[in-house]
Amino acid sequence: MQQYVRTMFITLVICIGIFLASLVIGRFFIPINEVMNILSSKFLVLPITWDASMYNVVMEIRLPRVLGAIAVGIALAVSGAAYQGVFRNDLVSPDLLGVSHGASVGACIGILLHLSLYGVAILAFMGGILAVCLTLLLPKLIQNQSRIVLV
Repeated sequence: MQQYVRTMFITLVICIGIFLASLVIGRFFIPINEVMNILSSKFLVLPITWDASMYNVVMEIRLPRVLGAIAVGIALAVSGAAYQGVFRNDLVSPDLLGVSHGASVGACIGILLHLSLYGVAILAFMGGILAVCLTLLLPKLIQNQSRIVLV
């Protein structure tokens, strides 16, 4: 148990370090103390030692991107864990049910229809869902019409 707690603590420190480094490193360099002050200014009353461009870069550009990347990573991890749990297979992938190919077909249809980026994304999502539904529905339809008796 002690090793688990230590490993989780080290992982948390590394993740916080990467989070802060992603807010500091970029085309427009901002020192780590200024980033910490800008982030803390939302919760504490601090004297302003940064200019407006630093604030805008951190709060309007880098922070939303970093939080978006974290949210996407969490969603991918949860969906992968759900697939592994449903199929009881550690090597399962979205290709198993045809999600990737269905989403590709939906995205291609959206591109051919000259839809916006959101329209293409919505059609890709619907194509993936449709592929999963067809993959799960087809064996039941074929089994009902088959002459093979399953015991």
